[in-house]
Amino acid sequence: MKKVIVGFLAVFVVISMLTSCTATPVKEIKEEDAIKFKEEYESLNDKSLEVSIPEDNKIKYASFDDIMSLLTDGTGVIYFGFPSCPWCRNMIPILLNSAADTDLENILYFNALDIRDSKHLDDNGNIITDKEGTEEYYQLLDKLTDVLGSYEGLNDPSIKRLYFPTVIFVKKGEIVGTHIGTVDSQTDPTIKLNKQQSDELYQIYIENMQKVLGILCDDEKLC
Repeated sequence: MKKVIVGFLAVFVVISMLTSCTATPVKEIKEEDAIKFKEEYESLNDKSLEVSIPEDNKIKYASFDDIMSLLTDGTGVIYFGFPSCPWCRNMIPILLNSAADTDLENILYFNALDIRDSKHLDDNGNIITDKEGTEEYYQLLDKLTDVLGSYEGLNDPSIKRLYFPTVIFVKKGEIVGTHIGTVDSQTDPTIKLNKQQSDELYQIYIENMQKVLGILCDDEKLC
């Protein structure tokens, strides 16, 4: 009988060890993403606008499928940006502070820079495509067409573009808020926002996050 018990305990210990090696707790994944994001953005401090990212930020690196799933029937916040973007570096500490002051679980982060297209007008007014976007990018444009701005300089408002930074606020698959850029009064992204500008942007983010969380509501169906 003792041999059976000892054998059972040995098997249990082995299974426990294997489980601990193969399964990564959700909390650990969140911490890894937060640290990765901090390192990614702060690594450019000597080359670009200096930013300070908290270690306990709510950033979660998202795949294209994660983004599309949230936009289809999920609830949360999406941040489209990239590390060297000066506008992004100006707004990201404020976005993270806003999230920290709410019950928001996380912010999905997706760097769409490399998948985006590039176009210009030639001397005859024809639209020239310098670089095609990926299939995923055009799917994003189609999904976000109602909230994105037009591609500047093409004289065709029907052509949309994903500019950075863009923050999308989603509740039950419905976009309840969108904010592109920082604030209207900022014209030079290499200069940090002043306190008044920072407070204005913070309030924009907070109000939209409250819509996601159901604290503020423009549509009774989404409350």
